[in-house]
Amino acid sequence: MRNKLFITLCLSLGLTGFVSAGADDNEIWLQQSGDNLVLNFTQRGYGNKVGLDDFSGTSADMIITGASNTFTLVQDGDNNKLYGPFLADSSTVNLTFTGDSNSMDWNVGYQGSADNLNMLGTVTGSSNTFDIDVGYDASAEYLNWDLVLTGDSNVFTTKIDSDNAVWNWTITGSSNDINTNQSDATDNSITAVLTGSTNDIDIIQKSGTTGCPTGQSCSGIIDVSFVTSNANIDIVQKDSGE
Repeated sequence: MRNKLFITLCLSLGLTGFVSAGADDNEIWLQQSGDNLVLNFTQRGYGNKVGLDDFSGTSADMIITGASNTFTLVQDGDNNKLYGPFLADSSTVNLTFTGDSNSMDWNVGYQGSADNLNMLGTVTGSSNTFDIDVGYDASAEYLNWDLVLTGDSNVFTTKIDSDNAVWNWTITGSSNDINTNQSDATDNSITAVLTGSTNDIDIIQKSGTTGCPTGQSCSGIIDVSFVTSNANIDIVQKDSGE
C-alpha cells in the first residue's frame, strides 16, 4: 500500500496540522508560505518520506517559508527520508528520528534566511545519514542547534553559516562519523560530549571570511568532552576564512 499526502498552505494565521501514517511508503509533499504556523508531522513505519527528491534532483521538494513558525517532525521506523529547503525566521524546529538507515538532506535558509532559529534534534538508531546546511552564505543571524544522537555507524554532517551560532551535541555510540563546520560568524560556540569507540570527528570553526570586523569583539569557543578509544579527532579553529 502506498499513501501520499499533498499539502499546499498559504497562511497568515496559525494552523495546526497532524499527519499519521502506519503503512509502508508513506509520502508527504509540502509547500507552505506564511507566518505563525504550527505544523506537526508524525510518520510511523518503513520507507516514509517528506519531500519529493534529494538535492541532486530537480523536482519541487518540501518547501517551508515564513516567520515565527513551529515545525515538529517525528519519523519512527527504518529507511525514512527528509528532503527539502526550509526558510524560517524566528522559528522553532523539533526533529525526532527513531530507527535505522534513515536519511536527511536539508538546506535551512537556502535562497533566503533563517534568522533567530532554534533547532532541536533527537536521533536514536544506527546507519543513519544526515546532511544539514544552516544559514546558506551567512544568511542566518542567530542559531541555537542542539542534537542528541544515540547509536552506531551514523554519518552526521552539518555546515553552519551564521553571525552567531551555538551548536551543542551529545553523541553516544561507536563508529560514528561526525563532520561539523561553523563559518562566517562573529561569535561561534560548539559544546560536544562524545562517548563511544572508533568514532571519526572533524570540527572546523572560523570567524568571518576576512577575520573579525574592526571595532568588534569576536569569539570562537570549542568545549568538548570525549570518552572514547580508537577514535580519530581533528579540530581546526581559525579567526578568518583563509
